[in-house]
Amino acid sequence: MRTNGPLQLFPLLRIAVCMAVGVALAYDTRERVGEGIWLSALVLAVLLALLTRRRAVLQGLLICLSSLLLGATLMSRSCARLFHPLPSSEVSYEGVVASQPQRRGRVVRFDLWMVRGEMAGRRVKAALLCDSISRRFEQLGVGDGIVAASAMERPTNYYASNFDYPLFLRSHGFTATTLILPDRWRKAAVDLTPLSRLSRTMLASMRFRQSTLRRYLTLGLDDEATAVAVAMALGDRSRITRDLRDIYSISGASHVLALSGLHLGIIYMLLSLVVKQRKLGALREVLIIGGIWSYALFTGLSPSVVRAATMITVFSLTSLLQRRKMSLNALALTVIIMLVVNPMCIYDVGFQMSVMAVLAILVFYKTVYGLVAPAWLMSHPVAKWAWAMVVVSCSAQLGVAPLTAFYFGRFSVYFLLTNFLVIPLAYFVLYLTAAMFLVWFLPVVVGWVAKALAIVVGIQTMAVRWVASLPASSIDGIVLNRLQLFMVYVFIIAVAVMIYRLLRVMNRV
Repeated sequence: MRTNGPLQLFPLLRIAVCMAVGVALAYDTRERVGEGIWLSALVLAVLLALLTRRRAVLQGLLICLSSLLLGATLMSRSCARLFHPLPSSEVSYEGVVASQPQRRGRVVRFDLWMVRGEMAGRRVKAALLCDSISRRFEQLGVGDGIVAASAMERPTNYYASNFDYPLFLRSHGFTATTLILPDRWRKAAVDLTPLSRLSRTMLASMRFRQSTLRRYLTLGLDDEATAVAVAMALGDRSRITRDLRDIYSISGASHVLALSGLHLGIIYMLLSLVVKQRKLGALREVLIIGGIWSYALFTGLSPSVVRAATMITVFSLTSLLQRRKMSLNALALTVIIMLVVNPMCIYDVGFQMSVMAVLAILVFYKTVYGLVAPAWLMSHPVAKWAWAMVVVSCSAQLGVAPLTAFYFGRFSVYFLLTNFLVIPLAYFVLYLTAAMFLVWFLPVVVGWVAKALAIVVGIQTMAVRWVASLPASSIDGIVLNRLQLFMVYVFIIAVAVMIYRLLRVMNRV
């Protein structure tokens, strides 16, 4: 029997794919098939898999079916919570503000975690109509409690596009939206006991982040430098203007503003330099992983940060088992963990992009990097770094470009040039931010570091503006449907397989 085929080499990959298919199937059939049916089918499939141990092929198929049904069962349970009937009229409740309120025109928007009332235990996207006379909304901050009454509504799309806003909210755990009138709320002390320990810890970390942000604002950085530095270091993009966001998007540098694998990878490298003692063995990895998750908690445990932290944790633990850190099995295990914790994450655009970027790097990097003679690269360190940057950037872009075109209708032409400019600067931004925390008790030194940070951020933004101003810097107005998106990925896979086989014939891989 063959043991070196793709399915045997990457057993977790097929399980992750089957679970993802089951999650999508259950979501699409949520109104017709309930959790009980999926669970019954799952139990039956598991029993049949246990009874067919002597038939490897049949058992493998039943394991795949069981994985699919597990994903469907988890999603069905999640849908039962997210699509629970909403009150038909206005309801009274107590809630806690779970994100920094941001004014957008005549309303102030923030996340609201319900503590008491008919909606207790739910997460709601709240919009508070501003009172221009009393301006009480200016008193609200993260962790503040409110007592209010308003109507709950299902999320709806504001305009037609492939980006599904209601699905985006559900993937982040929100069940409803609400508009609160000025005379229907008041700030009040709210007992947070009904919230889980994790939720209370997250609120505490959000408060600490806001206090850190306020100290950031006293450093004398200009508004643009502050906005970029805060977004990259603290994960708060509320100060990023529409113009600045568009410039980063056109140049292909949006991933620098959103906390993701790039940022946590840099933090991981920084922690590895701090904890140098390799003799510590497993304890060293535990300390580094603890630091990663502490940073993730400090930045609010956003979905993108949780994904990156989970991946780094899996890769670190696999290294302790003397296995390859970066492997398809490690990526698949990360996806499985994420789907078990929150099946709706599969519909999060950031989740899809991060998985496809890492998958493309794992699939293409080694083969493409090996096209240049290693002896030549080793004798030219700068060329080695540049070639690695080219291969990683192009591989990741190959994975995420179809999704970017599908959701946002845009392709950044000079993404490679952008990465050469902004990624090295991103290291300096995060390292200088870490230095600021280390010398926070020395005002004079903090001022010097802040000036250096402002210079680096200014250079980065200037470089991004220059790339965005180049002729044909982006292709806009791209329209893809789901079938076309699927066919694009099929085409990429087909071309990759053809090139790989051709290189094997030429004895290049």
